Amino acid sequence: MKNLKYALIPIICMGFTSCNQQDKKSSEAQIEARNDTQTGPFNLAALTMGQNINDILKSGGMTSKDTVQTDEVTLIGNERLAFSSEALLHFNGISLDGKNNKNINKVILHFGKVDQEIGPLANEKDDELGMYQLDIYTEPEKKALFENLNRTLQKPVFTTVHESFESDVKDNEIIQTQNKFRQEVAIWKNKGMIYYYCETKIDNKPDEYRCNLFVFKNKEWKDLLKGSGYQDLDKISLN
Repeated sequence: MKNLKYALIPIICMGFTSCNQQDKKSSEAQIEARNDTQTGPFNLAALTMGQNINDILKSGGMTSKDTVQTDEVTLIGNERLAFSSEALLHFNGISLDGKNNKNINKVILHFGKVDQEIGPLANEKDDELGMYQLDIYTEPEKKALFENLNRTLQKPVFTTVHESFESDVKDNEIIQTQNKFRQEVAIWKNKGMIYYYCETKIDNKPDEYRCNLFVFKNKEWKDLLKGSGYQDLDKISLN
């Protein structure tokens, strides 16, 4: 019995070594680069339209209780959930987690919610993702996102720059200020998906800086963005 006990020791040690190597490989495979920091494996870029919202939240370790408040609108017959958690703010290996003095970066998931009495109003289906949206307020994360889009989706099918002056309301009249307003738009199309990128800067208002990315495939979401004031959506076809 004594000899058997000592014979088992090297076998057990070999098992631990093998397990440690497997764990290390598994961990390395799941590591994403947050510029210079390691983050988790969730990837927004891997989401597909029609995917179940509950499956998405589960894969990111989130629930609807983890949401943050947002003023963003969605289509009738749909609902939205917004998250500022770093766990969901990953896009193709980069982290988009960040905040400025006024706002915090977030992702908004727009998904179908059919009224049981009225029925579907358009093409929505219960709990199916229709569009996801990124609101980015920090320059480093915006730069990382834009570079990633250019690298993974290649050249945009459309780009433009809009420049004007910011408007304000005074004594119930719209007046033009001296603050220069600059908006850059880039649109990609890949595998039937539309990636609409819009970056907005206003002179003398650094906290108003904002970058948006909308990812969708159906006309309803294109019309929603047009109605919300986003430009150039007619420059690209959904076909």
